[in-house]
Amino acid sequence: MRPAYISILVAVIIVSPQTIFGVTVTLSPSAHHQTILGWGATAPNVSIPKMLRDQILDEAVNDLGLTRLRFEIPRRDWEDAVNDNSDPNTVNWSAFKTTKTDFKVRNWIQPFKRRVEANGDSFNLYVSPSFFDSRSSGTVPAWMLNSPAEYAECAAAFLTYLKKTYNITADYYCICNEAGNGNAFSADVVSNMIKALGPKMKALGLPTKIEFPECVNADESWSYIQSTQNDAEMWRYVGVVTYHLYGGNDSRPSIRDFALSRGLPTGQTEYMNTTVNDLYNDLTLGGVSYWEHYVLAYYGSTAGRADYFGANYNNTSFTRYSDYWNFRQIMRYVRPGAVRIDATSDDTALRPLAFVKDRKTVVVLLNNTAPSQARSVTVNGLPRGTYGVCRSIAGAAYQEVGLQRVGSGGTLTTTVPSNSVMTIYPYSGANLPPRVTNWAATPNYLEKPSSSTTLSVSATDPENEALSYTWSIAGKPSGAKVSLASPSSVSCSASGLTAVGDYVFNIAVRDASHTVNRSVKITVFSGNQPPVIDSSHNRLPVTVTLPTTGTTLRCSVRDLEGDTLTYLWSVVSQPAGASVSLANNTTTSCKASNMTVAGNYVFKAQVADPLGATDPSHIVSESLTVAVYPAGYAGYQRLDGVDRKQ
Repeated sequence: MRPAYISILVAVIIVSPQTIFGVTVTLSPSAHHQTILGWGATAPNVSIPKMLRDQILDEAVNDLGLTRLRFEIPRRDWEDAVNDNSDPNTVNWSAFKTTKTDFKVRNWIQPFKRRVEANGDSFNLYVSPSFFDSRSSGTVPAWMLNSPAEYAECAAAFLTYLKKTYNITADYYCICNEAGNGNAFSADVVSNMIKALGPKMKALGLPTKIEFPECVNADESWSYIQSTQNDAEMWRYVGVVTYHLYGGNDSRPSIRDFALSRGLPTGQTEYMNTTVNDLYNDLTLGGVSYWEHYVLAYYGSTAGRADYFGANYNNTSFTRYSDYWNFRQIMRYVRPGAVRIDATSDDTALRPLAFVKDRKTVVVLLNNTAPSQARSVTVNGLPRGTYGVCRSIAGAAYQEVGLQRVGSGGTLTTTVPSNSVMTIYPYSGANLPPRVTNWAATPNYLEKPSSSTTLSVSATDPENEALSYTWSIAGKPSGAKVSLASPSSVSCSASGLTAVGDYVFNIAVRDASHTVNRSVKITVFSGNQPPVIDSSHNRLPVTVTLPTTGTTLRCSVRDLEGDTLTYLWSVVSQPAGASVSLANNTTTSCKASNMTVAGNYVFKAQVADPLGATDPSHIVSESLTVAVYPAGYAGYQRLDGVDRKQ
C-alpha cells in the first residue's frame, strides 16, 4: 500500500493552487508599437461640493494619472431646437446659452487642466456631442442635420467660445458621438459635416482636428472607415481614429493597421463596464494611444455605473470604480510619450506589457487569466538600474512590494500573486513619499443623537519604510468637544460630535523623509434629511413639434438615507386653449400628452420622503418647462415670435 500512498501524495502536490509556476518574459526594446498620448474620462456635469470635488480631481490626475477629458456639448443649453439665425456664416451670439458650458469648464475642466499641467503633462480635450433619438440629448434638429454649413457654424461657435472665454483649445472634435447608433448620422452625413467644419476651423485659426468615427463599437467604426477611406478631402481633417466597445470588436486590428498606414493614432473612448482586460486588448489589438473608461465622477456608488469615482450622498466622501486599482497599475506608470515595445511570455496565462520613455522601461504583468495561479516571473531585457515593484491583488488597493536592483544581465525575478496586476517601474533614486490609498470615516455621516465615528487610513511606501500616523482635528462646529481615542493609530475613534455641522479631521502619514496629509470630512445632521432633485428634463421626444403632442417627463433624485420616496407630477401652466394630461404622474417618469397648442408648458416634479407626510420641509420640488413648437417650425424663431435673424 505504501507506493500507492506516495503516488497519490505527489499528485496532490502537482495540482495544489499554491504551486508557483515559472514564467519567462522577454522584452524587445527595438520592436516599437504605438505611443501613448493620454488616459481619459468624460467631464462631469454634476454639482459636487468643492472639497470633495478637489479630492476626486486630485486622485484622478495625481494618483490615477488621467490627462484627457471629453466635453459633451450641453445639447439642451447651447444651440438646440432653436437655430441662432438662418445664416450659417453669421453667428448670433445672443442666441447661445452658456450656463451649463460655463459650469462644466469652471468646476471640472479648468481645475483638471491645471493639475495635469502642474505634473508636466499635456492636457488633451476633445468635444463630442450626442444626438440620440431616444435619450436625453434628443434628436438632431432638421436645420442642423440637413445643412453641413449650419452644423459647422454651431460646432465652430462652441470651439471659439472655449478659446476666447477660457483660453482652452480643443485638440479634437467629434461630429457625432456613436454615429449610426440611434441617430441619423450615416457615414456620408458625417463626412459632409467634416468637410464643412474642417475649413471653417482652419479659417478661424483653430488647430483642432477631427476625431472619427467614434462609433458604438469597433466593427461599426470600421464600416464607417471603409465607407470613407477614399474620401481624401475628409481625411485631411482627421487627427485620430476612435471606437467604443459596445458590441462587436473584431475589427480592432483592422482599425489599428488602417490608422497606422495614414500616420494616425487610434483610441478607445467609451465603455461603461471596462476592465483591465479591455485595456490590455485595446492596447495590443487596437494599438490605442488614447484610452478611457467613461465619466469622471457622478453621485452614487460606482457599482453598476460608468464612473471612475462615485460621490457619496453625504457630500464628503467618494468610492472608486471596481477596476480603478488595476487601471492604476498601467495608467499611473505609463505616461504620455511612452512607446509600447514587444514583450512576450512563454506562458499565455501571464500577459505582459512593456513601455519605454526617456530610456526608462515600465513592465506590467497581468496574472488574472482564469484559473489564476501564482507565478514566479523572470523578466529579461530590462535596462540596468533600480526598480520599484507594486501590485493590485483581486482589484484591491495597490501595495508596494519593494525595490529591486537590475544589473548588467538585465534580469529581474519576482513572484506575481494569483489574480493580480503587477508593475515594475523605474525608481528615481530619491526617497519617495508614502502613498495614501484610503482615508474614511465609518459611518460617513451622523444624525443626532449619534455622536461618534471611526476614522481609518491605509497607506503603502515604495521603499517599504515604516510609517507613522497622526490624526488631528482640523475643524469643528462651535460648541463641539471632540476627542480622539487613539490619534497615532491607523484606526481612531472620534467622539463628542454633538453639534450639528461639518467636522474635518487631518491624517498625517509619515515615512523617514516625508509627510503626506489627507482630510476626512463628516457632517452631523439634526435628523433625517429630505431628498434632493439632481435634475429634471423631458425626452421622447426632447423637441416637441406639432403635430407631435406629447413627451416624457423625467427626474433624477437622491436621498441620503435611501428612504422610499413618493413622486407627483403636476401642471403649473400651459398655453391658452391647451388641456395637457399626465399619465403615471406618481413615478420618476411621467407621460405628458394632449399638448396640442404651441407654446411653453410648465410642469412641477414633487418628491417626498416618509417624513413629508407631516413635515413640509421633506417635500421638495422643481419646475420643468417644455416648449412645443408649431408645425412647419422654421428653426430660428422663438415661441414669442421674435425672429433670431440679425
